[in-house]
Amino acid sequence: MTSMLSASGLRTGRLFRRETGLTCMVAFDRTLLAGPVEHAIDARRTCEAIVSSRPDAVLLSPGVLKSCGDLFADSRAPRIVLRIDYPMVGDFTLAGEEHHRMIATPAQAHAMGADAVVMCLISGYDDPRREADNIEAVAETARQCEAIGLPLIVEAVVWGAREEGLLDGERIARIARIAAELGADLIKAQYNGDPRDMRALVESCPVPVLVLGGAAMNDDEALTRFTRDALENGASGVIFGRNAWQREGVSGGIERLVSIVHGSGAE
Repeated sequence: MTSMLSASGLRTGRLFRRETGLTCMVAFDRTLLAGPVEHAIDARRTCEAIVSSRPDAVLLSPGVLKSCGDLFADSRAPRIVLRIDYPMVGDFTLAGEEHHRMIATPAQAHAMGADAVVMCLISGYDDPRREADNIEAVAETARQCEAIGLPLIVEAVVWGAREEGLLDGERIARIARIAAELGADLIKAQYNGDPRDMRALVESCPVPVLVLGGAAMNDDEALTRFTRDALENGASGVIFGRNAWQREGVSGGIERLVSIVHGSGAE
């Protein structure tokens, strides 16, 4: 008997490799939130290097997709994941207060060619009313994504000022579970380096968990350990940004990361 998938389930499946059941995505949306940063001054050049390295998907801003979309017009190219919100928290606070705004709808992202969309759910805003607004935005976006069969990845993170920069495992698991229950198809979450917390996060989250990379480690061995620890304790893949492209030799670094995730190639 043939198993029937929803359109969203079909598109979600395309983000993963059947042989491993895992995904290796590269997040190239930091410049949307932080402006030009080292190794990404020339967005197209960096994007070319990312695409040539063949990760499973690339997370982009609408503007970079608009200017670099031709790089993805190939059957061998990575899937397109589009950032559709602007979280003004932490390093990305522009106005002196924490805010959250949508910058595109799922329908607009779909029309641009996106295979999935990403938005944040942030724990610990300085003003709890903004946390409530963020929850409402995730719920509404999930309903819109369901209507058009577009996967929603929620970046469920403890970035707010009231979290005081702490990566508490219980707090991470809490916001991830809330995001899943609001309707996320996949969760992008922080890994604090404690395998017990990673297992607890995965076991308590009803949808697959992908790990974000955070600040560049500039240490290949440390990055390998971090990645393997997360995968061995239940993560379904990674969405690394600075730890993928903020380096000399972008293509080589990403190819190595892909081999770590999918188990073929360099140690």
